[in-house]
Order: sequence, then C-alpha cells, then structure tokens
Amino acid sequence: MSVDMSQFHDVLFEECLEHLDIMKSELQSIDLDAFDFEKMNTIYRGAHTIKGGCAMLEFNTESVYAKEMEHLLMAMRDKTKQTNADNIAVMLDSVEFLRAMIVALQNKETNDEAKALAHCAKMQAAIV
Repeated sequence: MSVDMSQFHDVLFEECLEHLDIMKSELQSIDLDAFDFEKMNTIYRGAHTIKGGCAMLEFNTESVYAKEMEHLLMAMRDKTKQTNADNIAVMLDSVEFLRAMIVALQNKETNDEAKALAHCAKMQAAIV
C-alpha cells in the first residue's frame, strides 16, 4: 500500500512560506556591528527545514536550491563567510527566489532546474 504524498503538499507550502517570512525578517534585522549567532541559526534552520520538507515530498529542484542556501547560511553563521550588507542582500534575493519557486509549486507549476542552478551559482559567486 502506498501513501499519496500529495495530501501533504499544502501543509509543506504553508510551512515553507512561513519559514521564508521568518528568514526575511531575521535577515532584514541583522545588526552588522553585533554578530548574533542565534539569529543566524534561526535563518539557517529555516533553509534546513525547507530543504528537508521539499526533499521528503520529492520537490528536488527546490530542495537542492534550499540546500545551497543552507550551506551559505551555515558558513555565515560559523563565520567562514562574512555577514555583511552585500551577503545579506544576496540571501534576501535568494529568499525571494525560493519563495517564487514555492508559489509556483502551489500553482501546480514546475520550476526550471537550470534556472535554479544558475541562480545557485550566482548566489555562490556573490557571497564573500
């Protein structure tokens, strides 16, 4: 007997959008003069949760994109990448890109894997 995983799609989409809202809010409120590990960890956990949820329901393009965000956020959280205005702007752009991907899924549209991978490369190149 197999389980129809589509019954969980709406819950996943709602959860992803909530995490993206939190990530955006936290990114916008970062004080560049006072590093806040917990704030960065909250943002990281949002990407981590989205990655896992999308992977579980086989939204692989979205999961791979969230995984790339997760890697960069972990590097910022662990101070191997800078938490500066430019990197925050890149991450905010990435949050909006992932939001558009989730909304497309809600609308039963397929996201372009090549476009997502190109945006991942752009994100990687921009983070210093």
